[in-house]
Amino acid sequence: MDGMLLKIYIAESATIKGRPAYKYLVDYFKEKGFHGCTVLRGMAGFGHENVIHTVDVLRLSLDLPVTIEVVDTEEKIMEVLPEIESVVEHGQVIVQNVRMIRKTPG
Repeated sequence: MDGMLLKIYIAESATIKGRPAYKYLVDYFKEKGFHGCTVLRGMAGFGHENVIHTVDVLRLSLDLPVTIEVVDTEEKIMEVLPEIESVVEHGQVIVQNVRMIRKTPG
């Protein structure tokens, strides 16, 4: 089954409407009826400011990179994309076509 991946790269400290952005987005996708959403916390990375954030003890950062991933139909992803683009002020939003293979228990 063909689908679409929506991937959002933000800083751990990013906020949307006064809330941590990753928590806001998880709730948003749940409310919109998506089947799942995954938040990944990076071990190291840098963004547009060119500052490396890492879990390394010598350069410890409390503002690590975060990735939020959602996979669904192209129609459903494209439906929410304009709102996602408007609420993610600092970060990167990526969409790409994917092949979905859904596995469920039982």
